[in-house]
Amino acid sequence: MAFTISFLLRKDKTNKKGETPVFCRIAHQGKRIDFQTEVKIPMDRWLPPVVKLEKNGDQMFIKGTSEFIKEKNRLLNQTRTRILRGYNDLVSSNEEIVLKKLKAIAKGQEEKGLTFLEALEKSKQRSGLRPNTIRRIQVTIDNLKLFLKDEFGKEDIHLSDLLKNNYKGFDIRYVDWCTTKTTVRFDGSIRYPKKHETAIREVRHFRKAINMAVQLGEMDKNPLIAEFKIPKDEKTKREVLTLEELKKLMELDLSDKLNMDRIRDCFVFQCFTGLAFVDIDSLKKEHLFKRNERTWIIKERVKSSTVAKVPLLPQAQVILDKYRDDPVCAGKDKLIPVISNKNYNVYLQSMAELASIEKHLTSHVGRKTFATLVYNAGTDRSKLKEMTGHSDETITQIYASITDDTLEREIDKFEGLFTD
Repeated sequence: MAFTISFLLRKDKTNKKGETPVFCRIAHQGKRIDFQTEVKIPMDRWLPPVVKLEKNGDQMFIKGTSEFIKEKNRLLNQTRTRILRGYNDLVSSNEEIVLKKLKAIAKGQEEKGLTFLEALEKSKQRSGLRPNTIRRIQVTIDNLKLFLKDEFGKEDIHLSDLLKNNYKGFDIRYVDWCTTKTTVRFDGSIRYPKKHETAIREVRHFRKAINMAVQLGEMDKNPLIAEFKIPKDEKTKREVLTLEELKKLMELDLSDKLNMDRIRDCFVFQCFTGLAFVDIDSLKKEHLFKRNERTWIIKERVKSSTVAKVPLLPQAQVILDKYRDDPVCAGKDKLIPVISNKNYNVYLQSMAELASIEKHLTSHVGRKTFATLVYNAGTDRSKLKEMTGHSDETITQIYASITDDTLEREIDKFEGLFTD
């Protein structure tokens, strides 16, 4: 049976004023559904079920030329148009024709569920997220808004729309847009093309948000399933300082550059402890422990909540002693004066240029340098992972068999590199 839309009067529903309600009937493959429209008219105004058109192409259901009658005809035509549009959308998306859904569309009551931007906002509000992760999700949200506007002329879409043909390959199209298009942001600034690595990371935020929606019952499956590979020429090169470069940085004269001198101390402290930037920023006296003749840093890592156990080398101890009575540190309850990570990395690059080090320095380079130099000095890999607070569970099992005495002997190997 073909898909049909028809309108009929229900005489049994006629009210005391003589007004009879118009019902709409949708039929498809032997099934049908009836519902009452907003239109009520005297029965003698109803036209026989033949196609009669207005000058504007609308079908005439009620006879008469008054504005009142024209408005009623317009309402019925709008209902018919909404149903046809909904039916065509379902067909083009290869979705099942559900009559209840078409009824909801006709009445303007379709429940489409969570939107894409709402899903990302929910993902951003997950507990336990680091500030940097929240910031990255917000950047992803801002870029998604631009993409939807540029590619689809939309301010937002429902997650269910991703199943439609119009949005097929959404993730692939987003990566292409993100890496090739220059766009004007809503504030007037320019968004230039990004690297594939950045675009792929943002798609991962999409997937996490949609996976949450699937768990909440908003969707049956995640339609973003494309697999991406970062081009070889874009893969991030992991920079590490050599022993000679680290010594050159330590000997750099920064006596007339107070801010840079402080940042150099923070970075060198990373190179001798393996602590991440965020862990140095949150380092306090309570994380220092005395054992035998050596001071230890024993601290839960902010990122992974695993415990890092680092015997403090003399070079790191000198830096702590330097800032013991520093008013900035005392006011913020810190052991080392730390600025924002963004400015920190900018200063590090300037410092690298002053020291003639042709490498891109970031806060993570200090942690990597510690790990590399300690390992190259002969330290066992499993012992190194305990010092750096690695989060792998299989490594954690190995940690249980390592004593502090063993770690102390291992750090002595690294210390020997600086006692020539």
